[in-house]
Amino acid sequence: MGAHTDANGETAALKKRKRTPKDEASPLNKRLRSKSKTTPRKSDIAVNSTLADSTPSRSDDKTALVLKESSGSAKAVVAASQPPRTTWKVSRPMGGRVLDIDPIFSPDERHLILTYNTSVQVYSTADSLLVRRIELPVTNSENGGYITAAVLSRSSTDHIWVASTHGRIWNIDWKTGAGAETPLAINARIVDMTLDVVELKDGKTDILLVLQALDETKAQLVAYNRSALATTTGKVLHTLEGTTGLVRSTAGARFITAATGATIHMGLLRKSFGDTFASLDYRFYSFDAPDLVACLDLQASTRITKKGREELQQVDLVLGGARGAIYLYSDVASKVGEGSGSKAGVIQPRKQHWHRKAVRSVKWSLDGNYLISGGYESVLVLWQLDTGKLSFLPHLSATIENIVISPQGSSYAIHLDDNTVMVISTEEMKPTVYISGIQTVAFEEQRSKDAMVHRVWEPASNISAPLVSAANPVNPSQMFLCVGNGLQASAVGALPSTPQVQVFDISSFQGVAKHAIARTNPTDANITSQGAPIIEPTITKLVFSHDGKWLASVDEWQPPEKDTEIFLTGTKTTEQVRQERREIYLKFWEVGADGDALEFVTRVNEAHHTNRTERIFDLASDPSSARFATIGNDGMVRFWSSKLRRRDGLVATTQDGQQLKVWACSRTISLPTPGQQELTAEPVTQPHRSGAVAFSEDGSLLFAALGERSEAVVAAIDTETGLVRETIFGMYKGEVRGIKSLGSRLIMLSDDLVVYDIVSDEVLYSFSLKESSAAKPLTQLAVNYESRSFAVAAPVPSSRQKSTKKGAKSELVVFSIDDSEPLFAQTFPHLITSLTPALSSPGFVAIDSAAQVWSITEGGDQANMLRPLADLGVEDVENETGAAALDSAMQDGEASDNEMQDGDQDMAMDVDDDDIHQAVVAPQHLAEIFNVAPAFAMPPIEDIFNQVASLFAAKPTRS
Repeated sequence: MGAHTDANGETAALKKRKRTPKDEASPLNKRLRSKSKTTPRKSDIAVNSTLADSTPSRSDDKTALVLKESSGSAKAVVAASQPPRTTWKVSRPMGGRVLDIDPIFSPDERHLILTYNTSVQVYSTADSLLVRRIELPVTNSENGGYITAAVLSRSSTDHIWVASTHGRIWNIDWKTGAGAETPLAINARIVDMTLDVVELKDGKTDILLVLQALDETKAQLVAYNRSALATTTGKVLHTLEGTTGLVRSTAGARFITAATGATIHMGLLRKSFGDTFASLDYRFYSFDAPDLVACLDLQASTRITKKGREELQQVDLVLGGARGAIYLYSDVASKVGEGSGSKAGVIQPRKQHWHRKAVRSVKWSLDGNYLISGGYESVLVLWQLDTGKLSFLPHLSATIENIVISPQGSSYAIHLDDNTVMVISTEEMKPTVYISGIQTVAFEEQRSKDAMVHRVWEPASNISAPLVSAANPVNPSQMFLCVGNGLQASAVGALPSTPQVQVFDISSFQGVAKHAIARTNPTDANITSQGAPIIEPTITKLVFSHDGKWLASVDEWQPPEKDTEIFLTGTKTTEQVRQERREIYLKFWEVGADGDALEFVTRVNEAHHTNRTERIFDLASDPSSARFATIGNDGMVRFWSSKLRRRDGLVATTQDGQQLKVWACSRTISLPTPGQQELTAEPVTQPHRSGAVAFSEDGSLLFAALGERSEAVVAAIDTETGLVRETIFGMYKGEVRGIKSLGSRLIMLSDDLVVYDIVSDEVLYSFSLKESSAAKPLTQLAVNYESRSFAVAAPVPSSRQKSTKKGAKSELVVFSIDDSEPLFAQTFPHLITSLTPALSSPGFVAIDSAAQVWSITEGGDQANMLRPLADLGVEDVENETGAAALDSAMQDGEASDNEMQDGDQDMAMDVDDDDIHQAVVAPQHLAEIFNVAPAFAMPPIEDIFNQVASLFAAKPTRS
């Protein structure tokens, strides 16, 4: 890049850096390195993207940018109509959160269908593997669109109906994925949807019963069939007060129930309706429920008439209230009067109460003798109605969102709000299927059922801190993600409660393990007597050693404001009391050989302290040895190394004779201020500080940045002697957000992005974050040593909403260390909460606020991180399974053997000796195939197989 120019187009006078802080107050006064091969232009960080299919795409329209070029005192906004040319690619998003929609069993219970943010995924109940992923053109746009309902067709069980709030309805063949690209649209916002099957003159057909918003205060229950969807002219059945609710129907009973607020609307199909869609006629009856309705379920009993028709006998209704009670209504079908829209007062139900908060899901058992319910308590409750006896399956991993009974009643499918789904057998109450997604804090697409009533606390409505994550150096496909006990338990304060680490394998896209590395609370005592949640610690740092054998973590906890009132004495403020009682721990863990197990080794209670425990700003790992470094608010940099654990002067060992180790501080370095004075940490007059540390690639230097907003200092520390070799002033503007070392260059991120050459002592280039960017703590920096590049992710500024709210987007820009022109720039449809380099491959891995994973790699074709079984061609064959398939294979084998015996001699005569050879493949040739990228970014498995087969099939060269 050429020298930066000011507003008049003249080259800014950039001076050589001097050794005094006064002349170095601004990084814009540093001398820029000239590049004759690069022409200055104002399109360095252009991001032009429209997202129609949840996949980044290019557009020629100018959009808002998160960075702008720094040029002396003048700052010109960088914009262009053409994106930078690049070979970098972005994969399609994988994963996401399972929505608050009931899972769907296939009629034979061999498959389980789950609804995600932008897709419908089919899993095998035999081995929990993904069979098929059906992508839907749904995006989390600014108007808040998301999938709101998914139901199995009753006329053709190979199809499902899916609806979104945008008014789109899909009829999808879940066995093939057909129909996902051709939605039918209605001009209304869909609140919920169910269906009934009715015998018309054309045969049995699905009748969609759609609850759609009419205006801001009313909703309508509208019926559609295929032809009505094509013309968007449905039949209005009933008008309801309220714009939020749910609707359910019974299988073959011609009975529907809708709930809006605390009002129940029941509809029964008249016996005298004709044989056309236009003749459908439901009569409705409404009554008031004792509480706001959070969930409901119907149970119907029918009989077959002499004419062979199915006739309704009785319908029982169960409601789950927003305050924890369950209400049972018997024979509600008899209450439906002849007058359409008639309404009565409260019908007295039978009441049961065990849950402390809203009943998230309640279902009838198939025999009608039991109720199954679940909620915030993480306990599955079984109600025996005849005896009133309760049975429990306690200590599930998170809040229960949905419960579904299998068609044969042999198992329960349970969806938890930590993004997991399990299938539990009804006999042994043991899980037979477990599907685990990314369990990080994410934006909820739908409003929580607990929020239907006002409570003493409200969950956080935005994401204020990035996701703490780390990749395992031994197994790069394993990501260690800091998570909590479910989404509701995590979003309870300014910072999410994340006391656990989820080991997530991106190659198989399944959670491998979960470890509690900070203090956690049992699931049956996670609420105080006043109804407030017990806040758990937050893991703020997580770093592996270079060899992957050690893991260092930092967790932080401080009491909530409401618990500090009794300690407010004198002139103490709430914030001072919270800081005095703050707990910050530095912990060291030994990683097992398989990479999944963690063994606790050492806990340091006050790694950085003055007259109180001080915050740990950053944690870094030495790339050349098993050593860590931390920087804290006490103005100190501390090195941490392992040593042999001794007991009574003797080395402690395990039972198998292995020596035990312990971690301790090996060196402490005090950092100077711009005035060459040591930093202090007085509890009252202490200024706001921030800091970051990074080792050089060879581990010989540690770069530490620390200071106030206006004057941060960067120190180069010799890791062998502990001496400060160099100090650099004025390189940071605003809060220190990150520092990375790549070769002889330092990449520093604050309000500015600055690339500085240590050897030549000059600024290569710099950019400023756009001033309107709101979520500055979510701006992240990552460096990839394989591609010699770095990436910056920042929320896209928006004048209409805060960039941390739902609907926010992020921009990701990739730079080469040698060029100021970006290699890649892209806007993503969700907020990027984590950005990490892809180990041993030229790329990056991003996780967004919808719990989706994106792979950004250089060159080559992008492949999904997880290939469904259908794409691999190994999906189960339904027509030939079990013993029949085995017998068929054996018969084929015997026939083949007989044919071979007849032609053995002839074939032996025809074989050329030259065609028989012992394949010898050099290890480096296999490495060239398998080490090109981590597992989640590898080419398709068919291509890899063909490449390996070609090595073994090649004939040896003749000498």
